[in-house]
Amino acid sequence: MNFRQLIALALCFALTASPAVADIGVAPYVGYRMGSSVDIETSGASIKDQIRFTDTTSHGLTLNFDLPEAGKQGELYFGRQETSAKLDNGHFAPGTQAIDVTIYQLQFGGLYFPGGKTYGGFASGVLGVTRLEPDDSAFDTHHRLALSLGGGYQFFLNERLRLRLDLRGIYTALDSGGSAFCSGGCDLKYRSSGYLQVEAGAGLVLRF
Repeated sequence: MNFRQLIALALCFALTASPAVADIGVAPYVGYRMGSSVDIETSGASIKDQIRFTDTTSHGLTLNFDLPEAGKQGELYFGRQETSAKLDNGHFAPGTQAIDVTIYQLQFGGLYFPGGKTYGGFASGVLGVTRLEPDDSAFDTHHRLALSLGGGYQFFLNERLRLRLDLRGIYTALDSGGSAFCSGGCDLKYRSSGYLQVEAGAGLVLRF
């Protein structure tokens, strides 16, 4: 099963798992994502370096369904960012210091509105997987556990429409000592246990 089939399956699960009487909100969004660096070393630990992901725009989709308790919603979050992974000093392969990478997130969790409504300020928390997919198929693709925590505000426009603003931190866990992006034989290993990205986004929520 590829990543796109997994997304479709997760959407179907979220829709069928929601209570029959619940309202559902779908919100395409656009945002801007900023990230930290990732410490790496060669397999012999003789050279240390850092991978830096370029700050770029992001986009995706959130799907929410109301839970029986007022002010609580389940949430399915899908995010996508096209960026570049750059080494400060070394090379991923001979003559290759940077590679284009698409980062996907597919996560499930929920929203909490302290006011007990479906608009206003909220806190969010979702857990799932990050996919790091180099555009060049010669380099390895990685799947890693990810957690996102954040908050935001939904402005009430009418009964079926909200304006949603989000700020979330996305933490992706790495296997310290595991291989980094590789082409053929791999000399690069992660020294970091994970990396953090911060995403600010805005979208329109359509409720039906």
